[in-house]
Amino acid sequence: MIILKKKLKVSLMILVVMFSMIFMSGCGINQNKKLEDIEKDISSKVSLDKMEKGNSKTLKRYYGLNSNDLDGFILYTPKSTMDVDEMLIVKVKDESQVQFIEDVIDSRVNKQLESFSGYGPKQCELLDNYELKVKGKYIFFAVSPKAEEMKEAFKESIVK
Repeated sequence: MIILKKKLKVSLMILVVMFSMIFMSGCGINQNKKLEDIEKDISSKVSLDKMEKGNSKTLKRYYGLNSNDLDGFILYTPKSTMDVDEMLIVKVKDESQVQFIEDVIDSRVNKQLESFSGYGPKQCELLDNYELKVKGKYIFFAVSPKAEEMKEAFKESIVK
């Protein structure tokens, strides 16, 4: 009787561990997802027409970041100087870079808020409600009326 109870306990524990492993593995991050694929996933759900795609020079100008220090990036910037809509997705080489990138983004937002304070209440409201999400080596940042939808599309895109 005692042996049967021990076997039952061990079997239940093994079952719980197996279910936990299966459940947890389904919620992982695809660390090898190409940024271009993430970009396509987002643009299929939210229009990026109010922004223009940036390059490494634009990344340096807007954020002070060197593209060689990153594993990759996708940048969209405002088409007009009176707009604040932008999206940045960065894949860092090492997760120790995440805090630095978050600080750079925070500086960008503060600089934009300073530029638009006093005459751009709509722009300031968008800047105050920006979306920032970190998932593993990926950092997502957006300022847009549809920033939350963009963030959700990003999250869905990088889940395994």
